[in-house]
Amino acid sequence: MSCDTPAAPRPRRPFQLTGRMVAAMLVLFFGVIISVNATIMTVALRTMPGVETRSAYEDSQHFNEEIARQHERDARGWSAAATLARQGEGAALGVTLADRLGQPLSGFTATARLRHPATSARDRDVALGEHQPGRYEARFDRIEAGSWILELQARRGEEVVFVSRSRITLPEK
Repeated sequence: MSCDTPAAPRPRRPFQLTGRMVAAMLVLFFGVIISVNATIMTVALRTMPGVETRSAYEDSQHFNEEIARQHERDARGWSAAATLARQGEGAALGVTLADRLGQPLSGFTATARLRHPATSARDRDVALGEHQPGRYEARFDRIEAGSWILELQARRGEEVVFVSRSRITLPEK
């Protein structure tokens, strides 16, 4: 009678780290790092390109003139009070302009820009209509909730007579 005994397992070769393996690991490691960095950079630039003005040089040439005009506007003592209220999917923007004594300022052509703090792709420009003396209003069909920067301009003819910039928050539905 024969007794079959299982063959003894072959001895394993000890692990050897070769130059090709090290080179492959380095290429793979840095390939992952570079691809993750490229993805993050692409997403960051698409959401906030960092461009605030088209030509900083040209803007700087008019800086002192703009500061003088702003001092003239500030000397008038005018103020703006703004509200942004949810209406369905959209919102209503209301701005009240008043002089130093609290009297309404009327007869202006008012425009507003709602700027999103993170990306200019969500910015909204709107013309405000005067519905009561000193009360200017506009509606947005669809707008996201959150914090916005409200840039307001009031013009009399071609002259900008009032400029305001403030934070305003639109609550969730």
